[in-house]
Amino acid sequence: MKAKYSRSDLIFSLLAGAGIGGALMFFLDPRGGARRRTLVRDRTARAIRTGKEELQREVEDARNRISGAVAEARGRMRREPVDDEDLVARVRAELGHHVDRAGAVEIASDHGVVTLRGEVPRDELDDLLDTVRGVQGVKRVEHQLDLPEMPGRSSPRRRP
Repeated sequence: MKAKYSRSDLIFSLLAGAGIGGALMFFLDPRGGARRRTLVRDRTARAIRTGKEELQREVEDARNRISGAVAEARGRMRREPVDDEDLVARVRAELGHHVDRAGAVEIASDHGVVTLRGEVPRDELDDLLDTVRGVQGVKRVEHQLDLPEMPGRSSPRRRP
């Protein structure tokens, strides 16, 4: 029985054979083959090592995120009163995630009533106030923030 091969199968076989032959010559060459094999071995080992390190970083990051989510859930379930110093620290930490120049905002707390002072761009005000209101332990937010005048607008005004 005669096997029938198509023209494309024959061309593919010829190219594959030439590629394999070229690779063997490249690596088995008596002059430079040893150096090339060593290079490939070292690069492969480095890629494997780098992959392991990256995987370890990803696992550690996931572990930390899960740990943080669990701690946050526990904290939300506890309804213990928060002292003013801790509340200010919580508000400042949360503002750093949501507002540019959070350090320009002075934060004070008195039994859960948080007072904000400083200068904040008008377009960040709503986000800032919503963020502060969302912090556990905040009962009320009073803002005494200055809203700088933006070009083409009237003078700044304060919101109570």
